[in-house]
Amino acid sequence: MDMTLDALDPGERWSRLGVGSTAVLLGLEIRRVELKLTNPVRTSHGEHRRRPVVLVRLSGVDHGAPVEGWGECAALADRSYDAEDVDDSFSILEETLGPALLSATSIAGHLPSLKALGALRSLAPDAPLAYAALEMAVADTHLRSTGSSFVDWIGAPAGPVRAGAVVGEFRDVGELLSRVNVLLDQGYPRIKMKIGRGADVEPIAAVRQAHPELFLQVDGNEDYTESDIDHLAGLDRYGLACLEQPFHRDDLATHARLAHRAATPICLDESLASPETVVSALEMGACSVVCVKPARLGGIGPALEVIQDCSARSVPLWMGGMFETGFARAVNVALGAASGTDWPGDLSPAASYLRQDLTVPQARSLGAEDPGNLIPSRAPGMGPAFDREVVDRHTARLVRLEAGPGPGFGDG
Repeated sequence: MDMTLDALDPGERWSRLGVGSTAVLLGLEIRRVELKLTNPVRTSHGEHRRRPVVLVRLSGVDHGAPVEGWGECAALADRSYDAEDVDDSFSILEETLGPALLSATSIAGHLPSLKALGALRSLAPDAPLAYAALEMAVADTHLRSTGSSFVDWIGAPAGPVRAGAVVGEFRDVGELLSRVNVLLDQGYPRIKMKIGRGADVEPIAAVRQAHPELFLQVDGNEDYTESDIDHLAGLDRYGLACLEQPFHRDDLATHARLAHRAATPICLDESLASPETVVSALEMGACSVVCVKPARLGGIGPALEVIQDCSARSVPLWMGGMFETGFARAVNVALGAASGTDWPGDLSPAASYLRQDLTVPQARSLGAEDPGNLIPSRAPGMGPAFDREVVDRHTARLVRLEAGPGPGFGDG
């Protein structure tokens, strides 16, 4: 690795990834794979049993040797949590971002650096999840071609990253407690519960009574309104680590009023769609804890910017999750390491919630012995390699695009 990188912060190191690259892009694949969740996840938005995933694979050559890179899109099956679902992301990658990358690199003669890639973001301003997947694929290609790992490139420290577990809404409190007990026995130091109107006090009280010292968070998933402020302030008596996203994502003012009224720290998730919105939310007092989801922010670059800003402001943060495969989950674990946060994130191993992960067999067992403390992957690339046979078996749709002429851009 270039020794001059040692003096740069993680965000600056990230933007320099690919500078001077000689990799030539020949084509890309966009896949939709269909996966199933091990256990249904119930939230105020409904019940989720499956996890469709859009993957991007770049293929090319570097000094005559084949190179490839993968990206994973965080978009879900519907628009419950984002304005972009898997169908939207697939279409944007197929019709806009994929062709633009191929055309630009054909003219430039090489795969762009991460800084140069940012020129494509304006082509799909309302599709942060699709762009983040393309960014990940470009970065993975650069890292694999040089034998570097993501965690080493951004200079993340060695050591375990704390991971928490998530439980959905349970109709029966006894079933909820049984599930929480299983997760705690597996070694998770934090539990995050999904709650909603009419399904909050009883389950929270039961879990807190059973586990008085538990690091316990709750997630309202935008299910509450301003009329619930007094009710939500009443949750103070349960000693929660934070209350996540109780109101609609656009209603920062009501979050601020609740934050002023309640002792429980307020955390935002869906409201935080860019580094600028994070700053606005913090400055108006709408939250005091930040959930970092790289894809929703528009990729790794913006996520590193948020991490740096929260550190400068001494604002606690934690890494969110979108039920990723083991590949993208490893990316979030690496970011958790880079952030230096001691808040456990939604980082439980993919094998704990997917019936079939897509990574190679040796990667699927990562974290199995101690899922609450994860060691960041130091394999070349953004994360562990995909198992091509398993990916092919679960592929429901595949589109291949080849490089061609078009407008290019510099590597500035």
